[in-house]
Amino acid sequence: MAARGFSLFTGNTAGRKIYPGNLYTATKWAVTGLAESLRRQLVGTGVRVSVIAPGHVDTQLWAERPDAMMEADDVARAVMWVLAQLALINVSEMITRALGQEL
Repeated sequence: MAARGFSLFTGNTAGRKIYPGNLYTATKWAVTGLAESLRRQLVGTGVRVSVIAPGHVDTQLWAERPDAMMEADDVARAVMWVLAQLALINVSEMITRALGQEL
């Protein structure tokens, strides 16, 4: 079957951890659930659904910078890899972390 579309969601490894009272992590977990629900609804249509869940990315948003961080270009390369897969392959979820990132 030829690919008929692609839906790519941006999650985060923060959605895999529990931080009581932290709404950001809850929204990232919700993204993962939404994408999986959509993927299941679209089985057989040729539409692929993926979640990219990067770990710490070097941005200005960090109050305290972790030691291990990826660059934005690293995440972009992961996205391009997912999009470049054959039409019969669906990468449901890709979790990427900088080497040395603890959580």
